[in-house]
Amino acid sequence: MNYTLLKTYSHEFFEEQNQPCISLYMPADPKGFDHKKDQLVFKNLVKKIADSLETDEDYKDMKLILKDLESIEDDKLFWDQVTSGLALFANQKEIVIYLLEQEVNPLAIVSNTYHLKPLHGYFQSLETYHILALDQDRFEVHQGDYITIKKIDLPSKIKTTSKEVLGKEHTESYQTHGTYGGAEDGSTFHGHGGKSDEIDIDRLNFFRYVDKTVLEEISKHQKYPLILLSHKEHHHVFKDLSKNPYLIEESIDGSIKDVSDKALKQKIYEINQKRFKTVLDKLIEQYHTLKQSHLSSDQLNTIIKALIEKKVETLFIEDQKIIPGKIDYKQGKIIKGSLSDPNTDDILDDMIELAIKTGSKVYVLDKKQMPTDTSVAAIFRY
Repeated sequence: MNYTLLKTYSHEFFEEQNQPCISLYMPADPKGFDHKKDQLVFKNLVKKIADSLETDEDYKDMKLILKDLESIEDDKLFWDQVTSGLALFANQKEIVIYLLEQEVNPLAIVSNTYHLKPLHGYFQSLETYHILALDQDRFEVHQGDYITIKKIDLPSKIKTTSKEVLGKEHTESYQTHGTYGGAEDGSTFHGHGGKSDEIDIDRLNFFRYVDKTVLEEISKHQKYPLILLSHKEHHHVFKDLSKNPYLIEESIDGSIKDVSDKALKQKIYEINQKRFKTVLDKLIEQYHTLKQSHLSSDQLNTIIKALIEKKVETLFIEDQKIIPGKIDYKQGKIIKGSLSDPNTDDILDDMIELAIKTGSKVYVLDKKQMPTDTSVAAIFRY
């Protein structure tokens, strides 16, 4: 059985719960040239999976799955790709793996559903952006996030250099008048035909073209937040004239020619985390405000009942907390169990799955980020 490397959270693999559902998470050493330590961690986690499968008569004959997992342990090409961590999911038919850019705690669970809480936490703040790489005389657009970035191949009809846009002559020499605050975008010039004035006007005209082109050809269709990557002196000029509602406040200083892929991803990561924190802070404030009117709660059974009735708008889950057991959907309560039982998963993880199915927003948070001391909290719809 071959494995498939995945990069997106939502995937058809998770739609079919072919039991048993195997979930494995582990950290890795991104700088390690010798992967023996990582392979040993993986081996021990696979051993836990084997021990769990042995406890259920229906799953005892699972040698094929275990053999496939053990083959990964010795796959040098695979370990050469591993960076900071991995998440592996398997059933009797298929194995899928995520190569993670952040460390995760080691965990191995066999259950009747996949354990997705750490994976959800990894992807929850991941936002896709358009990056407008703008120099004074040319532009290009990239799409991606802090994990993967790719340059967009623009249609041939789109001009990407100031020379193409403005023509060879650019601004007419020796302008006979200046603009004093009369431009529609608020730009002001005080020269009368000097070379520097011509360059400023050319830059404005080119930037206007870029702004309109990106809005009409890209932003209006995909509606991703737009990050400006340009030298600092261009930031306020472009933002003052821009009519693109998807252009965000945060910008990156520099040129695409000089910024490394790693540095660009780091800058996007910082912007991404700042935006995520702003959203989260507002939701937590809302949680506390609604507590007085009983439209939010931190009581496990109350939240489970609300999830079953599709009344949860936002669900907060503590990332490192595990409550072994399962949900009794008919009674609207929990049945506690042990993770060594392959028919038992983490109740909090099952709550995430139920929340996603009913259209709730889900946030997997560090204990310090949680709006309450309990491991779960929710904002209700009504």
